[in-house]
Amino acid sequence: MKTAQAKIIEPVERVRGQITPPGDKSISHRALMFAAIAKGRSKIRHLNIGADALSTVSCLQKLGVNFQLGKFTVDVDSPGFSAWQQPPDGVLHCGNSGTTVRLLSGLLAGRDNMSVSLQGDNSLSQRPMRRIIDPLEKMGADIRSRDGYLPLKIRGAPLKGIFYRLPLPSAQVKSCVLLAGLSAKGKTYVEEKLRSRDHTETLMKMFHIPVFRNKNTISVHTLRRTIPGFQYDVPGDPSSAAYWVAAGALPLKSRLLLRKTSLNPTRISYLKLLKRCGANIDILQNNKSLEPEGDIVVRTSALRNFHIHSKQVPGMIDELPLLALIATQAKGRSVISGAKELRYKESDRIASTAAMLRALGAEVEEFEDGMEITGGIPLKGGKVDAKGDHRIAMAASVAGLLSAAPVHIRGWSCVNISYPNFYDTMERIGRS
Repeated sequence: MKTAQAKIIEPVERVRGQITPPGDKSISHRALMFAAIAKGRSKIRHLNIGADALSTVSCLQKLGVNFQLGKFTVDVDSPGFSAWQQPPDGVLHCGNSGTTVRLLSGLLAGRDNMSVSLQGDNSLSQRPMRRIIDPLEKMGADIRSRDGYLPLKIRGAPLKGIFYRLPLPSAQVKSCVLLAGLSAKGKTYVEEKLRSRDHTETLMKMFHIPVFRNKNTISVHTLRRTIPGFQYDVPGDPSSAAYWVAAGALPLKSRLLLRKTSLNPTRISYLKLLKRCGANIDILQNNKSLEPEGDIVVRTSALRNFHIHSKQVPGMIDELPLLALIATQAKGRSVISGAKELRYKESDRIASTAAMLRALGAEVEEFEDGMEITGGIPLKGGKVDAKGDHRIAMAASVAGLLSAAPVHIRGWSCVNISYPNFYDTMERIGRS
């Protein structure tokens, strides 16, 4: 493995070793926000230290919350939600993090005497925000935007609880509305047709915030008490672990142990899919808390094809580019459909995944909401453009381990968004 203008991933005969994935990115965002809502000192261990989580830290600092960052631990000292301060310049820059902007919008919409402009980088500024603007405006929020895109100018206003049906499954939109409900008068309800990640509701339960689920509807009451500071350990990110699951299942003579990984039922659908397709995966749960975690053992497997449809997509949205790569080595033709949401991520992930796989010699047919992949065709190696998308860069890197020739990845440094130590880990397991 060499470092140059492009990252060069050399093929290996096997991968072996133990890996502790980085702290879960979704949970890290939320833990930071709840530590900022709480009054007093909190300690968060095994925090994801990628650029996205640091964007959340930066925004919360400008609201008057103090942070002391260690290598994987952060100490938080907050004046409490009711004492958040107006940013001196009125600007909160969210970098490339859609989670930061969408969840913070919900928290800030009901803050009296608060006027902020939420901004982002070029990529984030092209991602749709109408999906959070609409429900927040129904609650009474004062929001101005550039045709539904960043920047969002939010002036705090009195909010009222509403009943909101999510048009599309989205943990970020659901969380935005529920967090806005903490400042709203009356109850706030969110109905989701398909269950999405539930980390926001889970943390609310942990901190005894009145949140309830009745079938597909989640409700939250106005937050009328002060949340005290807390200590919290972030479990390992299953979406980051997925790359090592793929690396362990695909090359010859491989075995990997992934330790302390989140086993939240809304996050491990990809593992269940792969097991149904013949993957040799053992899941060992270590606790039975609201956010369960455990170990995953994966060994080289012979895989069958699969079909992912719209009802399955919310449970494996981040893993779909990687599953498309796995499909190239499975027996038969695999289909991913009902996944149009991929077109609105850090890149158009349907187009960028298809382009990445074709560049490496795979046969892929792209359509509006997914793709069809022909399995059993050896990857030949080649040149890939990550398109500024960490999930494309990491999927292409795993492909490099089993390709006939090296894979050259341009724009590989975007992995720092979620997994700064990704290539160090890859080099270690490839040497074992």
